[in-house]
Amino acid sequence: MQEFMLRIKNSVVAVVLFAIMTFFIFRYCVFVGVSTIGALSSCAVYPFLRVQQLVIEPLKTWASHRATVQELEQSVEHLQKENADLFAENVSLKALRYYVDESRELRDFNKRYLSQKGRIVQVLARHFSPNNQFFLMNAGSRYGIKKDMIAIYRNCIVGRVSDVYPWYCKVYLITDAECKVAAMCPETKASGIHEGINDGNHTVLRYVSHLKKITPHSMVVSSGEGLIFPNGFALGKIESVEKGELFYSITVKPVLDFNTLSYCALVAKDEIENISLK
Repeated sequence: MQEFMLRIKNSVVAVVLFAIMTFFIFRYCVFVGVSTIGALSSCAVYPFLRVQQLVIEPLKTWASHRATVQELEQSVEHLQKENADLFAENVSLKALRYYVDESRELRDFNKRYLSQKGRIVQVLARHFSPNNQFFLMNAGSRYGIKKDMIAIYRNCIVGRVSDVYPWYCKVYLITDAECKVAAMCPETKASGIHEGINDGNHTVLRYVSHLKKITPHSMVVSSGEGLIFPNGFALGKIESVEKGELFYSITVKPVLDFNTLSYCALVAKDEIENISLK
């Protein structure tokens, strides 16, 4: 708008100047004795030609330039929209690739060992506190998830489904004090109850008779004697052993790192077929 007003101001000044010029030209023609019709008409037409050159043509150029700027602005806006669409598509493809890469091993395990009823789910949120240890997973009753389904990652137990909602579910981890799994050491057949102590880095194996042989670094797996957890899935490795009067005091280090785990499979105990420990 300022540019337009400046051009109008310049045009008015030009008109005034050429009006004065016309006056002096006409005086000059009278003074020198120009009396022919052609000469007089040229003196009358010349100011209009100059006005067109100095006023009308710049205004046309300005209007044309303004239209070009509007077209460029529309073009820039269109390119920005295309760029935003391509960026969103790129983010979507990267997310899909991440999901494929992260869940490939789990899908291979699910295909090899589990029935087709196993559901691969993603961790929505993690909760680690001295009172609770659980995941919130992105599948609920609308996807066929039921209470007491087992969460597994490859051949390791993650936990069990405790609460089911339409769109998500809660999985208590094996590190939670409420999660108890009948367990054993395959090397010595010593059996007990694996329990969480609300510590993400340690669990315990209780009620193992002091008459059994226990060695550090032995694997602890589910025995399948309970009603929920199947047999043959890894829980952790024995970290320390202290012999008591009747039972050992055994500390176990979980196999999985629950801080980095992103996916797992949910499956009911009766849906697992021919699981073999590796």
